[in-house]
Formats: sequence, C-alpha cells, structure tokens
Amino acid sequence: MTRTLGVETVVVRALPDGAPIDPTVWGIALDAEGQPRPVIDPAASALAARKIVVAPIAAPVRSRPILIVDDSLTTRMLERSILESAGYDVELAASAEEGLAKAERTGYALFLVDVEMPGMDGFAFITEIRARRELSSIPAILVTSRSSPDDRRRGTAVGAQGYVVKGEFDQVQLLRMIRGLVQT
Repeated sequence: MTRTLGVETVVVRALPDGAPIDPTVWGIALDAEGQPRPVIDPAASALAARKIVVAPIAAPVRSRPILIVDDSLTTRMLERSILESAGYDVELAASAEEGLAKAERTGYALFLVDVEMPGMDGFAFITEIRARRELSSIPAILVTSRSSPDDRRRGTAVGAQGYVVKGEFDQVQLLRMIRGLVQT
C-alpha cells in the first residue's frame, strides 16, 4: 500500500541501475532520520493509472423479500429491524389471512410466522401454504411463545422448517436459520 506522507522540498537521488522498484518511482530522498523515501514521478503515475482496467461493478443480486406474519405490531417491528439490519428485504402482514393474500401476489423467500393469531393461526397458515403448489416450497419458520414438545411436533408436522420460542429468542440463531433456508 502506498501513502503520501506529506509534501516537502528534498534532494532527489537517482535510483541505482537495475533497482527492482516500481516504474512510477522517480528517485529516492532521505528523510530527517536518514531513511530512504521514494519520490513519485507524477507523469509515470498518471500513465500507469490510465492503463488500469476497472472491472464493471455488477448490480447487487436482490433476493426475494421475507414476509413476517404476526398480529403484534411490536413483534413485527422488532423482527423487521433484525432482518433489515442483516440486509434482507422485508414485508409485513398483520394476520395470516393478509399474509396469504400477499403470498399469492408476491414471490417470497421465506415466511416468518407467529402461531397465536386471531382467526387463522400460524399452524393453519403453514398448512395452507403447503397445500398450494405455487407456495409449497417456500420455507417457513414459526416464532411463538409456545414451547411444548407437542407444539414443536405440530410445527414440524405442518411443514415448518424452523421453530423459535420467543422466551428463548436468540437473534444470531434466527439469522443463521434464515441464511440456511433462503437462497440468495
């Protein structure tokens, strides 16, 4: 790495013949402590810069958004903040019914679904998306306060690929689970 240390008046000494130094170096000057410092040739630097080939920057690949389905505004906002901070695009639904309507119109990478919601609960939501051919392959994670082994088995039985208990919530673990399920 080359850095400009400053500008000053110096006595430049020619490079020794055959010195293995970059062609943009014009010569050597000694600093106040007697240490050799390269003196850059501005014309050679400009010429070298013109020869640099810059690869075109590829547009970032945007993955499909993640749909958070939860009747709690606080939980939706918290989960949204976590996922957006990790670089995911996020959409929200306040009910399973709203989530199904959005899922029919938009291709999602993953569903993050609460279990306990008025009307259709999270288990029924996942059962419904698994029954629809166009939605059946989208991964789903249940996020719930229910921690019983029966509820976990039920989540697996309806087709959830992940089960997160709110009382044991670990942001790092959730993001690791999502990365494992979402194709970028």
